[in-house]
Amino acid sequence: MLTALDIDTRIPLVVDLDGTVTLTDTLCESVVTLAFHRPLAAAESLAVLGRGLAAFKRHVARLILPDANTLPYRGELIDLIKSEKARGRDIHLVTASDQAVADAVAATLGIFTSATGSDGVTNLKGEAKLAHLRTRFPDGFIYAGDSAADVPVFRAARGAILCDVSRTTAAAVAAAGTPVLGEARRPAAGLTTWARAFRVHQWSKNLLIFVPLFVGHGYGDPGKIIATVLGFLALCVLASATYVINDAADLDADRFHPIKRLRPLASGAIPIPVALAVALVMILAALAGATVLSPAFAATLLAYLLLTLAYSFGLKRVALLDVFVIGALFTLRVVMGADVARLSHSPWLLTFALAFFLSLALAKRHGEVLRAARIDVEEIAGRGYRGDDWPITLTFGVGAGLVSVVIMLLYMTNEAAPSGFYRQEAWLYVMPAVVSLWLMRIWLLSHRLILQDDPVVFALKDRASLALGLAAAIAFWMAH
Repeated sequence: MLTALDIDTRIPLVVDLDGTVTLTDTLCESVVTLAFHRPLAAAESLAVLGRGLAAFKRHVARLILPDANTLPYRGELIDLIKSEKARGRDIHLVTASDQAVADAVAATLGIFTSATGSDGVTNLKGEAKLAHLRTRFPDGFIYAGDSAADVPVFRAARGAILCDVSRTTAAAVAAAGTPVLGEARRPAAGLTTWARAFRVHQWSKNLLIFVPLFVGHGYGDPGKIIATVLGFLALCVLASATYVINDAADLDADRFHPIKRLRPLASGAIPIPVALAVALVMILAALAGATVLSPAFAATLLAYLLLTLAYSFGLKRVALLDVFVIGALFTLRVVMGADVARLSHSPWLLTFALAFFLSLALAKRHGEVLRAARIDVEEIAGRGYRGDDWPITLTFGVGAGLVSVVIMLLYMTNEAAPSGFYRQEAWLYVMPAVVSLWLMRIWLLSHRLILQDDPVVFALKDRASLALGLAAAIAFWMAH
């Protein structure tokens, strides 16, 4: 907890930026954003590392700057700075980030007497920062920092404010005899935070992997059931990893969103390097497990991963192509179900799935576009849509939904009914009726701006959707 500093107000307060004033690392964010939005430029930037870290920071800052207006700031430290400034204390931002980043943050917050960063030659960190501060503030300074690299500065300071420091760093400050004037610590990222980052609630969409097991009548084979369950778990692990990567790619857009800005990566609750490292381990584990289950399943899972990464790297910003990719990703879940259970693929099922899920993807996007139109937003950040695009999303979305119903009817007539699997095939025609009713409901709610969730996730919480699903399940059972 941070309170007013009990020390002479003539002693200036010097604050670090990354991990101190902000809850994130601005260089890391810039590099990640550059990698997703301009991968070739990011690759070329690696050559600059040979000239030193300060030169690399200057190079990256010239290519891209974090949006200082949306960065996650440490609120209690900002409040302390404002309070101390009101008491007459000078506040200086001194950071190892590039000078351009320091200037952007200082201009946005408007609370610093001065802002100093790395100049492209000297990386203002550790001993280099200490040398700068001793020259500039010969009568002493108070220092607020967060990392082990700040230990030399903490030792020389007349007072320290510790922000999320490790036990080792705190012990070093104590051993130096520097008075600790305050400590700020964000809540540790626990299971709930990680579950939000992994979007565990979205795992319900992966239940589509079980569809071929039922449509292909493999639900009486214990081996196929076990394989599908294990495939479901592998898919969930991989999908969660891709959600983390997608959030890292979408930081700026998420921070402009009233709800998405609270996501663990956008809010700074989970450090980006940690999140990406965990995601990499999860991807490798999922692919290894999938290979053991079925090489074909592993290949489809890899295709899902590559398409998801392509979506995160840029396809998500291409209007209409983005929803087609989402529809394809849903369809790949059905393909995985057949592969892991070693069942044959049904062209009817796959074409139905693509049209059906394209309609659902457009339903979600239609709500976003229509909402932007009603509040007169010209373009949706990071999406490639404009508010006046809603007639396009409406037309294509409803059309794709109707096509999916026609495909289902053709399947019933040409394959399901003559297959011999069903003794009372007339019951099968309840399912196209249910699908039609549900799609009409989804599109009505989307057009009324009531649909907020992914339609598949929404269906699992909506009573009407559950009732329709139950009716379809009863009809499928009665057909046998």
